[in-house]
Amino acid sequence: MPIDLSPEEFRRLGYRAVDMLADRLAQLHDLPVRRPVPPDLREKILHQPVPEDVTDADTLLTTIQSDILPYPMGNASSRFFAWVNSPPAPLGIIAELLAAGHNASVAGGDHAATYIEHAVLNWLKTLFHLPSDSGGLLCSGGSVANIIALAVMRHVQAGGNMRAHGFNGESAPMVVYTSTQGHSCLQKAIELLGIGNDYLRRIPVNDRYEMDIAALQAQIAADKAAGLRPVCIAASAGTVNTGAIDPLNALADICEQENLWLHVDGAYGGMGILARPELYSGMERADSLAIDPHKWLYMPVECGCVFVRDEAKMRETFSVIPPYLRDDRDMPWFSEYGIQQTRGFKALKLWVVMQQIGIEGYRDLIQRDIDLSKTLQSKIRHHPDFELTAAGELSITCFRYAPAGIAAEQLDELNRELVLIVQREGQAFLTTTILNNQRVLRVCIVNFRTTDADLDILLAALADAGQRLIITRSM
Repeated sequence: MPIDLSPEEFRRLGYRAVDMLADRLAQLHDLPVRRPVPPDLREKILHQPVPEDVTDADTLLTTIQSDILPYPMGNASSRFFAWVNSPPAPLGIIAELLAAGHNASVAGGDHAATYIEHAVLNWLKTLFHLPSDSGGLLCSGGSVANIIALAVMRHVQAGGNMRAHGFNGESAPMVVYTSTQGHSCLQKAIELLGIGNDYLRRIPVNDRYEMDIAALQAQIAADKAAGLRPVCIAASAGTVNTGAIDPLNALADICEQENLWLHVDGAYGGMGILARPELYSGMERADSLAIDPHKWLYMPVECGCVFVRDEAKMRETFSVIPPYLRDDRDMPWFSEYGIQQTRGFKALKLWVVMQQIGIEGYRDLIQRDIDLSKTLQSKIRHHPDFELTAAGELSITCFRYAPAGIAAEQLDELNRELVLIVQREGQAFLTTTILNNQRVLRVCIVNFRTTDADLDILLAALADAGQRLIITRSM
């Protein structure tokens, strides 16, 4: 069977696919946020045989419509509050289709996709007050962005000898510092880069969940006295647990005093600078920065981004130019600045949606998410069955279901169980986390569809599930 489609057939199938997505978007308000995949369907998908025979395209679209689209992750819904997963801007979905059809490998070269990526990187540099000649790259997400940034840090702090000698040329182990609230991808990066998690220092936080400066300074002094080599502070511009922003100016001062690299992980919270710039003073002093447009810029995944202030050092860390890539080189290739050679056209959706919404529009949308979080916190304070445990400056709220008469030692299990009920029943979707050795409910709002009414539905669903659990336990 020929793989190609006639223009007419391609158009017909494309219209059908768009209709399927449009129907889902139209029904979002009335659908469960997330439906468990039925066991028999899960087994069918997991154990389907290798497709030896031909299946026509219409049958495949029908299967997608019946077996895949009804069981989403849930983040398109206005009542999805888990992790940090925004809904995609609808125009971004269309741009993703066009990017797939364009099918450029954005390793580099003289074609439109490379210039579109340069354009959006320049926009983002402006928003973050970074030098226009700093290095930048789109990537899959914050995890890879942090790996790339810290790989450049390692190269610089090893005096440029890392590529030739690895750690064999180092006289003392490198040490990296983050807070106890730093994202787990920082640990992955440190492990993958060969530094080792024994040399990732997790610094205590203050009562606002920000890195404690005095504790950091004491740890740096202790490591130097032990013959180790402090090289980097990996700060957070919006932690995933509470949205806390580390004291970036103070950390930049320490880095200057101690000759350390300042890396800022802004994957979740970095874009909050558009609405609350006063919270981010010092971020412009970072040596490297990671952000995720597929979080608070509402891009379809994947769309992460990394910046390094010293473009030359970023290129030195990764550039390899084999003979077959030495033509078509009016500009340095993106593949010289990161770990991928073949790279997808991630920039088109960003280029399109940033123009559709505009920076003022983004400021309004991000501020609205923050305001909804403050509204939720007010509702929690006035609800007799809930207690607020963390109310950060951004759009994350942590709280507990703690009705009168329930022993403190029972609350962790009660909160764990009621979240499972709410997830299963589909009125809302949230998860828990651990703060101060307690299990708490965590709500993250990065959603242009969420309304005040959705917050009421969430709290009502939690309170109802909690009461049912209490009644069941007492019987």
